[in-house]
Amino acid sequence: MNECGWEVIDAFSSPYEYERFEIWIDDQVKNGRVIQVPVQENYAGWGFEEKWFICLKSCDTWRLVAPQAPFLGYWGTI
Repeated sequence: MNECGWEVIDAFSSPYEYERFEIWIDDQVKNGRVIQVPVQENYAGWGFEEKWFICLKSCDTWRLVAPQAPFLGYWGTI
């Protein structure tokens, strides 16, 4: 766990869980706790939606990769 309280998610259990996570991380950005930065290198390939975020408390960069069957998505450090 980092200073923002984030933990790695190796796979989202459902599309709904991913959608809830997206709403949560977007709220973190709106509240100024996190910033979104451009993706530098894709994790799962160019056909996958991916976003990068920086925790302002620790300056760690994390990636959020959307699920796309059979891939179940990912949230973790760069």
